[in-house]
Amino acid sequence: MKNKLITISLLLLLCSVLSLRATTIAILDFSNNCLFDKDKYASLSPGLAEILITELNKIQSIQIVERQKINQLIQEMQLAQSGLVSEETGVQVGKLVGAKYLVFGSYMVFDKKIRVDVRIVEVETGVTIKAEEVTKKVAKMFEVIQTMGSKILANLDLKLSKNELQQLQGGETSTEVIELFSEGLVYEEANDLEKAKQYYVKAFKMDKNFAPVRKRLKALLLKTNAKGS
Repeated sequence: MKNKLITISLLLLLCSVLSLRATTIAILDFSNNCLFDKDKYASLSPGLAEILITELNKIQSIQIVERQKINQLIQEMQLAQSGLVSEETGVQVGKLVGAKYLVFGSYMVFDKKIRVDVRIVEVETGVTIKAEEVTKKVAKMFEVIQTMGSKILANLDLKLSKNELQQLQGGETSTEVIELFSEGLVYEEANDLEKAKQYYVKAFKMDKNFAPVRKRLKALLLKTNAKGS
């Protein structure tokens, strides 16, 4: 109980620090709404959220809360028993981490297409200010994420520099890389570091410029080296 109170206190301190910065956004793991092959695409739940966070982190005028901080708080508060986070719980977590906006996402794969939906919720009021949807072929999954990122930013009325716009529109990767990265992320967060490393390395070999896998692989190697020392 004492450790939980310490964790929540630290996150409340984080809240006060973030509130002094630019617009702060918290993105929850996406809900898996697939009607078929639900287990096959389950890893996209954290994967899509992590990739979207990486894309939005290119923008200097916003602050994105790390998924790990959000998930740690949810676990500390014992709010993830069903594996789903309600809107009320999400807003509560958003307040604790100092977010101004909360992004709820979901996805569905069907007929070789993927549909991604998000709702942008104002944390202070709990009101949904905008809902967006993007549907493309599964082979265009990274393009779906980029398009959704642009839609989210457009709804926040942010003035982006020419360089930021170019960064959002630049880069590409295959759906296979995204799926490998997502599987690795699931294993890493289940503390199966060796299995996570295998998936990350496969993804990295296919696309050495894919920022999310570079970030997680570097963090994973530091973690395993620390354990081995």
